[in-house]
Amino acid sequence: MNRTTVGGPELGGGRGAGGVLVLVDPAGAGNSPVAELLARELDPGVHLRTDDFLRVIRDGRLPPARPEADRRNATALAAAAQAAFAYATRGYQVVVEAPAEPAALDTFRRESRTTGAALHYVVLHPGAAPEDATHTLDTTALTPEATAASVLAALTRRTHLLGW
Repeated sequence: MNRTTVGGPELGGGRGAGGVLVLVDPAGAGNSPVAELLARELDPGVHLRTDDFLRVIRDGRLPPARPEADRRNATALAAAAQAAFAYATRGYQVVVEAPAEPAALDTFRRESRTTGAALHYVVLHPGAAPEDATHTLDTTALTPEATAASVLAALTRRTHLLGW
């Protein structure tokens, strides 16, 4: 069933438009299975991992948190954002899996503005979220399937829309 054409959740806002969801898991809340479930449900779906974009850069095993890795991190995130929105502008629903909050989230916002494709942002977090955490989903009592269902419901309501 193509959920983009039968009234199901769609990242891009209707009529088969593509969009991007950045799914962040800073505390190991299990975004890999959730991202995969979402990409399967959002048809046609694409699942990208920001870690894959970091791994292809061959500059040694420099830890990403080190200041010397800033250039590499920014380049990998820019490549991930450009790839995500390239798929989205062609009608794909893209889930970008990020293990930590992208320092360059503005890169994704810029691509959203440039391409006109929607951008959604969800942070999976076990436990109560901070009060100002609009884009945070408490995953304490949720299975990956229940988490994916919660994210899909939120997409329908445009709860996590970050940029257009």
